Amino acid sequence: MEEKIIRPSVVLVKGTKILLLKSKYSSGEFYLLPGGGNEGFETIEETAIRETKEETGYDIRIEKLLYLSEWIEKERNKNVLYIIFLGKINGGKETHLNDPCLEKGNIQAVEWIDVKDLNKIKFYPEEIISKLKKDMENIK
Repeated sequence: MEEKIIRPSVVLVKGTKILLLKSKYSSGEFYLLPGGGNEGFETIEETAIRETKEETGYDIRIEKLLYLSEWIEKERNKNVLYIIFLGKINGGKETHLNDPCLEKGNIQAVEWIDVKDLNKIKFYPEEIISKLKKDMENIK
């Protein structure tokens, strides 16, 4: 039976760059937007805010819904629905997740990557790359 996952995620913008998580899993290294799984009775927005804080150190607010994107990974029997919000940083301090003293699991680093360079890295969900490039002026 396939595993169905809802993954609220957040686009944080600084100039022409977005904040990404360099991640390492058994399937390889790739970049993701901050975000993750729901806990308890959280709303989707509350999940996105909490996960962003945990993964990046930043306090954020949700501005608006940007995209929905579905990713089906047949090899691992997963169906992931990304709910992607535009967020704004309103506090906190970037956490250096590659510090060996921190236990952040699969996250190797937090990096600001220029949107024009997204095609040069392995990024998921890759379906939104063209949308991000096209919409960048409107989402700053």
